[in-house]
Amino acid sequence: MQAENSQAAERNETANELSKLFAIVQEMGRRLANETHGDAYDLVRELNELLHQTRAKIKQIEEHPEFNSTDDLPPA
Repeated sequence: MQAENSQAAERNETANELSKLFAIVQEMGRRLANETHGDAYDLVRELNELLHQTRAKIKQIEEHPEFNSTDDLPPA
């Protein structure tokens, strides 16, 4: 039981860390887009679309019952 609680807490923490990391990466992508012109802009725009899709998928994962259930977490 304790191992399951530990794994659930680890999953939650990992998903949360990924979310924060990709928020930073997405902001960097926005800055890159603001600084990019010409033919390279299309590549940067495509990158930013992929980053957006990635963040949306991470959000889906975080909202999944297996990742946001407090039933599996150890008591505070």
